[in-house]
Amino acid sequence: MRARRWFSVLVLSLGTATFLYLLWSFGPLRVWDRLRGFGWGFALVLPFQIADHMLNATGWRLAFSPAEAPKVSFWDLVRVRIAGDGVNYLTPSGNIAGEFVRPGMLRGSLAHDAKISSVVIAKATQAVGQALFVLFGLIYLLNAHAYDFKAGQAGWAAAGMSVILFGVALCIGLFAVQPPEWLRRRFPSPLEKSEPVRRRLREYLSRHPGRLAGSILFFMLGYAWGAAEIWLICAFLGYPIGPETALCIEFLSNLVDSFAFMVPAKIGTQEAGKALIFKGLGLAADMGFTAGLIRHSREMLWAASGLSLYAAHQRAPATDRRI
Repeated sequence: MRARRWFSVLVLSLGTATFLYLLWSFGPLRVWDRLRGFGWGFALVLPFQIADHMLNATGWRLAFSPAEAPKVSFWDLVRVRIAGDGVNYLTPSGNIAGEFVRPGMLRGSLAHDAKISSVVIAKATQAVGQALFVLFGLIYLLNAHAYDFKAGQAGWAAAGMSVILFGVALCIGLFAVQPPEWLRRRFPSPLEKSEPVRRRLREYLSRHPGRLAGSILFFMLGYAWGAAEIWLICAFLGYPIGPETALCIEFLSNLVDSFAFMVPAKIGTQEAGKALIFKGLGLAADMGFTAGLIRHSREMLWAASGLSLYAAHQRAPATDRRI
């Protein structure tokens, strides 16, 4: 616990130092002028995120069986997605803590095991969706020679995404399909208690491959939606880019997010990542820094609203939570 706290402090300190260094390098007044020029564009960027939450909620809805999905409200899924994402974003948990709050926040008559299994499946399909999105993007970037990759960078990136795909498959196999004997001997009680959830996972994987593929697809579309936001941000900054370039930026942004998932609130990584991405694509690095700062501000506001939803749920009477 103590080591984790020191790690979080170290990561936050490095992220903050990176942000301040870049801000000083690009010039605080220059960045401020561009932010002022962005003006009321923020009023359009802020609600833009709701489409991403809707796509992700659809991906989660497909993680339920056909019999279970009608029992949960789509807009309740959106609400809980926002809350869980806020917890993930603002806590140093490696994007895991928010998954634990989702089952308890869902309303409706579904069994708790069904809620838990849907969260596990949705987390897996989201990870697969992001990894495939980045892998497809890397293939495009390499074929089009669109990004100035240094020696080995593309290979390491592809290897990282492949590890994620393998890790998801391994975890699902060990936990749901057939835990090996050594795992059964080591954790007999947790495996016994989780058997209802694991049984639901096995049934879903064997009976609903189409819904599994659909869930992955909608999470991929959610990540792709970020390209539309980047296109809009650059347009309001007076630095227009094409849809193809916006998609390339989003491919690489997700790659950075995948490797920097342990950094709480993306401190420093959002701005530094965008500056490097813009530079590698032959664009102005300082414009990338500013675009990253705008996106970071939007993410913080949505994360705060998600944390507020979770806090409101916690304050509600227990009877109201189950409605």
